[in-house]
Amino acid sequence: MPGPRGNETGMRPRALSIAVLLAGCGVAAADAQAPGPRPAASPRGIPGAGAGSTAPTRWLTREEARRVMVQLINRDRASMGLAPVELDDSAATRAGQSHAEDMAAHGYLGHWGTDGSVPEQRYTEAGGVDVVMENTSCFADAAARALDGSPRIDRKNIELAEDMFFHEKPPNDGHRQNILKPWHKKVGVGIAQPVTTPTEIPVPCIAQEFIDTLGTYAPAPRTLRVGDALHVDGAIDPPATFAGVGIARIDAPQATPVSVLNARRSYPVPAPYEMLWPPGYKTPIPVRVTGAHFAVDLPIDDRGKAGLYELSVWATVPGSPDFVMVSLRTIRVRPR
Repeated sequence: MPGPRGNETGMRPRALSIAVLLAGCGVAAADAQAPGPRPAASPRGIPGAGAGSTAPTRWLTREEARRVMVQLINRDRASMGLAPVELDDSAATRAGQSHAEDMAAHGYLGHWGTDGSVPEQRYTEAGGVDVVMENTSCFADAAARALDGSPRIDRKNIELAEDMFFHEKPPNDGHRQNILKPWHKKVGVGIAQPVTTPTEIPVPCIAQEFIDTLGTYAPAPRTLRVGDALHVDGAIDPPATFAGVGIARIDAPQATPVSVLNARRSYPVPAPYEMLWPPGYKTPIPVRVTGAHFAVDLPIDDRGKAGLYELSVWATVPGSPDFVMVSLRTIRVRPR
């Protein structure tokens, strides 16, 4: 069954201090001081640089900051002998960007959105079909802020966020574990930053959205009604092999106050209420498997309840003794 998934790092921009709140096997908190307030930027975008200065700039556009974040992730993965990930500039980045903007605009940290959304829902609605695993960092003071549409982002803040993610210590190392999943292939990066004010130096809010592209999947409907049949169809890419299909349900998302969002930290993927397996296993409905291809038709009905249903596909992957979720999509299910 899925374990907790989703990690976040909290930042308080006014003091430029950072509080780390981790997910995984438990929740822990630790404080680390970020660099103190920095000088105002010169017209050239170089902190403290006077006329004629040749000091190198450290200010990045949002796109440059995304690329730097991926470079830092790959530096950290390479230090453990792992293959690099690529920037996914489609669904994963779209989902991460919307969440980073939501956190920065409302002053909260976590994985639920102000609309009640969860990571896999945002990824599905952005067009994603794989499984997403999210790391986040932001401030959590519940203050509303205007966002900068074209932010100039201090590279040091990108480096600091990745360093704090990666240099966690067990057992409170959920971000690090996420970065070091061997089968990760891509990552989306969302970055949002408030407008500079006379009393505040802006700090970016960041969402890393790791995805595992280990198969292809037939489209799933966005909406159904309780009791409808759902056709699930796809193929798993070697060296992974198909294991099973799961279906879970959570209550329909609802707008959530920031005070509640800031009280939530780690996000557990909902456990399936039903798992379907290939022939040879005890299963309510056998999954048809031919080579890498699988297919099954299953009813959508968790005791007649409407809500947000979560369709998962599971596989075995090299190096993991457990089944791994490789696709997780959401479907809004209405009452019959």
